[in-house]
Amino acid sequence: MTLKLADPVVVPGGADARCDDVSRAGIGSGITIENVTKRYGAFVAADRICLDIQPGEFVTLLGPSGSGKTTLLNLLAGFQRVDGGEIRVDGKPIQNVPVHKRGFGMVFQSYALFPNMTVAQNVSFPMRMAGISRADSDRRVAETLEMMQLSDSAAKMPSEMSGGQQQRVAIARSIVMRPKVVLMDEPLSALDRRLRESIQMEIRDLHRTIGSTFLFVTHDQSEALTMSDRIAVMDAGRIIQVDRPETIYRQPCNRFVAGFVGESNLIDAEIVRREGAALVLRTKTGHTFRSPAPEEVSGRNVTVLVRPERLILSDMPGQESIPARVKSALFLGEILRIEVTLDSGETLLVRCSDSAGQTLPAPGSMVHVSWGMSDGWVLA
Repeated sequence: MTLKLADPVVVPGGADARCDDVSRAGIGSGITIENVTKRYGAFVAADRICLDIQPGEFVTLLGPSGSGKTTLLNLLAGFQRVDGGEIRVDGKPIQNVPVHKRGFGMVFQSYALFPNMTVAQNVSFPMRMAGISRADSDRRVAETLEMMQLSDSAAKMPSEMSGGQQQRVAIARSIVMRPKVVLMDEPLSALDRRLRESIQMEIRDLHRTIGSTFLFVTHDQSEALTMSDRIAVMDAGRIIQVDRPETIYRQPCNRFVAGFVGESNLIDAEIVRREGAALVLRTKTGHTFRSPAPEEVSGRNVTVLVRPERLILSDMPGQESIPARVKSALFLGEILRIEVTLDSGETLLVRCSDSAGQTLPAPGSMVHVSWGMSDGWVLA
């Protein structure tokens, strides 16, 4: 029995492909957030946050509840006042600009549709408030409804539509004015998994089409990895790491990011020596293995991240393999989820792709676990 690697995380289209599309379409604004602070009494909700967002970029604020991501979005939208620092859009400070004059599109978690208006009336509402002529408004509404696959629902009331359709209406309303910036606050959290994944693709394609700058808030790591050009991981009112999705996943800057973004195996080890671009490491049980050496590493003890899909299980021992006992084994459709326990008491999680004729190892059975040198990442 040798269990194959699960498919690695793939960012559809690649961040470079998305950025290239946006730069060609680009009507989006550049956003600079510099040392922005927000306090509620003694509680600091945003702690000197700095972030530069390029015109037409799709950036996701990702973090647990209370990390400050919605606070930062509200400060940018103008729903809350900045206590310190500065926010600039296309180089101009906006702290004193009223919400309705910032010209941002906004999509809320609750949809916030007018129940007494049809779909077309809901979508046209921002244009009526802006005093745009009926003819121009009707044309733009028709274009936007077609873009969101809602043309056949123009005369429906929100109560006659599913949750996914209502969310499409809310998105259509936010983009009908072709804003330079679109802000989205956990807009998909109320939808079921299949519908959520479908609308993720629609939002990503919409971003490519209109070229606005998107700032998206979520606590769902899969949303962030799937949709973003860059992800800003937040915790306790601060941005911990900002980078491309694949870098955030494969090369997190610390234990928090490694544990929050994706499932992770964090292995405590001691540095034995450096061999060129690699570190020779030793686990608590005396097992030695190699990992790429980071540019900077301090101290003798480190933590090594190995993602579950990078582990290989086998019946037979191999070079640099570690003996382990199967704790649990679950069949999850296309994925097998297996937990094994090392002699040290540490538990490792293995995720492998299902294949024809493959059987799950029995709990209590002995196996051997290994990974390649490039599959480990030493956390700074």
